[in-house]
Amino acid sequence: MNKPAITALLTVREFPRTELPDAHFKEFDGRHLYRLMVEKLLAIKAINHIVITTDSNTVRQTCGGTPRISFVDLPHPDMYSEEYSNARILEEMPTSDLITARALEKTAGEHFMQTQCINPLLSIKTIEEAIERYYTYVLNDEYQQFDSLMSLSRVEKRLYSNTNYPITTLRDEPHFVIFEDTIFHIFNRSAFSRNKQKKFGTNPMFFEVPEIENLTVETIAGYKLAKLAYDNKSLFF
Repeated sequence: MNKPAITALLTVREFPRTELPDAHFKEFDGRHLYRLMVEKLLAIKAINHIVITTDSNTVRQTCGGTPRISFVDLPHPDMYSEEYSNARILEEMPTSDLITARALEKTAGEHFMQTQCINPLLSIKTIEEAIERYYTYVLNDEYQQFDSLMSLSRVEKRLYSNTNYPITTLRDEPHFVIFEDTIFHIFNRSAFSRNKQKKFGTNPMFFEVPEIENLTVETIAGYKLAKLAYDNKSLFF
């Protein structure tokens, strides 16, 4: 089976709209968080190019030394309709479909992986396995129902039943389980256009990311937890 090259899409903002304004520039092992993700993407053979959408001159200077990386200016919300501006979709979602569409307009290629730089424990092994899953199921004619791949994290809780209030009992089964869209999408340009410029396809293949790799740096607590785990990687990998 043909295994075409993948173009990675990454958005790095000087001040992302999170509780942690400098989240993309937080330090991990002597590197900025965005740089850590760029280095992982460069280490993956299936990824031949990285397109970074950014408003930061620092990012352009530190990542501009390789022909495998190119840059797209972060679009201003005024470029889009009032509907999108009111939703603040560009400000709140660095991986929004509008950001994706702009990156695709500025680059060639057919197959893409869009990810984010605030998951420092996302491993190269997990990314490689997800790309292989994309090759095997999305691009394989035997599985034509799948048109994209998206990562998921499992959220599993036990609930109590208050049907006999004031006597409450903890309900062991069934567990309450949801799957949350998390770190990355792998898709192709054709399906993106066919699905009205949306990465989430009509029938996506799901890929569950290990729990520890889902730690996200969006808050001070999240940063401290992720850094603690990163500094003790041997306990988890």
